[in-house]
Amino acid sequence: MSLKNMEQNSVRYRPRRKNNETRMRCETERLTNNAEPRRKKSTRRRRICDLLAHVPTFLVRFLRLLSFVMFLLPAFVVFVWYYVIAGDRVAVYYGKKNKARDPIFSRHILDIYGSRSPSPSGDEKKPVVIFVTGGAWIIGYRMWGCLLGRALAPFGVIVVIPDYTNFPKANIEGMVEDVDRSIQWTFDNIHKYGGDQSRVVLVGQSAGAHIGGVVVALKALDHIRRDYRNLETTYTPQQLRGFISTSSPSNLVTMRPVFHNHGLSESVQRSIFGGTAVDNEVFEKWSPFHIIEKCQTKCEGNLGDFFPKICIVHGTADKTVPVSEAYAFEKLLKRLGVQHTSRIYEGWSHTDPILEAPMRGNHKYHRDVLDLVRQWTGEDRTKVFPTNFDEHHPHLG
Repeated sequence: MSLKNMEQNSVRYRPRRKNNETRMRCETERLTNNAEPRRKKSTRRRRICDLLAHVPTFLVRFLRLLSFVMFLLPAFVVFVWYYVIAGDRVAVYYGKKNKARDPIFSRHILDIYGSRSPSPSGDEKKPVVIFVTGGAWIIGYRMWGCLLGRALAPFGVIVVIPDYTNFPKANIEGMVEDVDRSIQWTFDNIHKYGGDQSRVVLVGQSAGAHIGGVVVALKALDHIRRDYRNLETTYTPQQLRGFISTSSPSNLVTMRPVFHNHGLSESVQRSIFGGTAVDNEVFEKWSPFHIIEKCQTKCEGNLGDFFPKICIVHGTADKTVPVSEAYAFEKLLKRLGVQHTSRIYEGWSHTDPILEAPMRGNHKYHRDVLDLVRQWTGEDRTKVFPTNFDEHHPHLG
C-alpha cells in the first residue's frame, strides 16, 4: 500500500473513532443520570423503612410519657400557677441585640427569683444562683427551673434562670454563646435586683449542666492560652464561686450510643453539635470532659487554679445519662487536680432532683444546693434562716 493510500485511510477512520468515543461518553452519562434517581429512591426507601421500624418504640414511649403527664397533671397545675401568677419572679431581657429588634418570643429572656423577697439573714446583697435548665438541647425552657427558684428564694438566694436558643434554631455553639452571655449579664446587672455579683454560683441540670460545663471549661481554656478566645465575654472562671453539675452528659463520645438508643439519632446529634463528620472530633470539641483534658495539655501550672469549685450530682437510677458518667468525670477532675465534690443520690432518676422529688415534698437536692451556696459564698450560718423548705412559705406570697 502506498503512503498516499495509508494517509487517506487514516483520515477516513478518524471521524468514526471520534464518533465512537462520543457515543460511549453519551451512553455513560445516560447510565449515570438513570442511576442517580434510583440511588435517591433507594436512600428514601431506606429512610422510610428505618422510620417505620421505630414506630412501635415511639408509640410505647409516647404512651409512657402521656401516662406520666396524666398522673402528674395536678402537680403541674400548681407548678404553672406558681410560675405565671404567684411567684416572686421578674422576667428580664439579656440579649446582645436591642430588645425591639429581637424576634418576638425571644429566647434571650431570663427569670429572676427572690428580688422582692426579704432576706432572712438581713444582708443587703444576696448570693446568686444561675440555673441552666435541661431539655435535650431541644425543649429547654426557663420554666423548668421554677421549683428551684421557689425553694431557694425564701432562704435569701437570688435565682437567675436564663432561656437559651434551642435546636434546630441554633446548634450547640449558639446555645453556649447564649448561656455565656446570660452569665455576663448577671455579673454586670444583678446588683440592681439585690444580688451580690461577687457571690455567684452556676448550676445546671442535664443538657443545661453540659452547656454550663462547656462554658466553664472554655473560659478556663481561654485564660490558660490567652492567645485565642473561644468566648467573647470578659468575666473569669474564678469569678464563679462554684459549679454544680447535675445529671450531666459530660463525655459526649461515650454518650453517643446511649443517646441513639433513647431516640436521639446519630444524624441529629451531629446536627446539634455542629458537624457532619462521622468520627468523634465534633463531639470532643463540645464535650466538657475533653475540653478539660485539653486544658491540662496547655496548662503550665496548677490546673485547679483556673476552675471554680465543682460538685457533681447524679442519681444511681438515671437511665438517660448513666451514673457511670459522673464517676468518670469525677475521676478525671481528681487526676487533674481540680477541686471537686460529689452527691450521689441512691435510686434517683434523671429528673428526680428538679421535678419528681420536689413534687413529692423531697427537697434533698434543694437542700444540697443551698448548703453548697452558703459554703462557697461564705454565708454566715449563725444567722437566722427558715429551718425547713415549706411549700407555703410566707415569702412566696
